[in-house]
Amino acid sequence: MLPVSRPGPETLALVRDGFMTVRETALFLRIAQSSVYALMSSGVLAFAKFNRSRRIPTQAVLDFAARNMCR
Repeated sequence: MLPVSRPGPETLALVRDGFMTVRETALFLRIAQSSVYALMSSGVLAFAKFNRSRRIPTQAVLDFAARNMCR
């Protein structure tokens, strides 16, 4: 059996508010779903894999949107 590691405080804070699907993330950010996959593949947007589906922490989406705000 593989040892189970405990998530750190940063990880726990990231997933505290739950997850969004790729479709929900795309709708929220008003971008294409393929763009969400590209952001995940490039490491810009954090995600978790559950079997074959990917879920993006809600906080990661909000952080991404805040980082890309223009003033």
